[in-house]
Amino acid sequence: MTQEERLIAIEAHIKSQGKITIEEICHAYDISYDSARRDLVKLADYPGILRIRGGAILDDKKVTLSYKQRSKNDPVKQSLAAYGASLIKQHDIVFLDAGTTCAALAHYLDLPSSVITNSLESLNELSDKSQIKKCILGGMFDDFSHAIVGNITTQQIGKYQANKAFIGVSALSETGITTDLETDAELKRAMAAQSTQVICIAESSKFNTQLMFQSCSWADIDFVVTDQRPPENLAMQMERHGVELIVVDAHSEK
Repeated sequence: MTQEERLIAIEAHIKSQGKITIEEICHAYDISYDSARRDLVKLADYPGILRIRGGAILDDKKVTLSYKQRSKNDPVKQSLAAYGASLIKQHDIVFLDAGTTCAALAHYLDLPSSVITNSLESLNELSDKSQIKKCILGGMFDDFSHAIVGNITTQQIGKYQANKAFIGVSALSETGITTDLETDAELKRAMAAQSTQVICIAESSKFNTQLMFQSCSWADIDFVVTDQRPPENLAMQMERHGVELIVVDAHSEK
């Protein structure tokens, strides 16, 4: 495969999945790290592609996937969400962050419990479950995430205390979670601060990717639920901060 053919294929992957890592490029096309890096340099000139540390993402300032496109049925995401729901115990009080994985978790949740969320998609999944007490945070509606965001939303979080917080992960690096919106970064930190346990559900494609705004650090996180063992640099951060790693077999029965 020529570089031009690779670039077409990589661009299609990013527009379909939202991102790609340099390790994925090396593995998929059996090329060296330096060759993958050169591909990323060229891709940075493509409209709608943003090069970041460790890979490239879809630049939502130029091209965006709709929520419906991002929430399409993904067996890995469904397996992780089902496992996340299994961590919730009867009568737990839970913060549920926005994002397609957290909305999938809401689908699997069926125990008497209380859920505090800023996600309208999660609220929709819970709407017919009378055994679950539902609290929706107020603020401004975000079309991209189908969530309520803003300073008012973050301030409201401080009025609650939860047993567990499930934090959505856009990017996970040696610094912890980063996001592309400052309001989202602050909201995640606020949920973590008001919770006894902080659980991050992250597909392995999020490893060693980084966005602009720092959110929860490794010191804020108690559990990471994922589909593959993370690279050694992230595994070391987890061990250093006492973060429990849970690797879920994405092919197991849910």
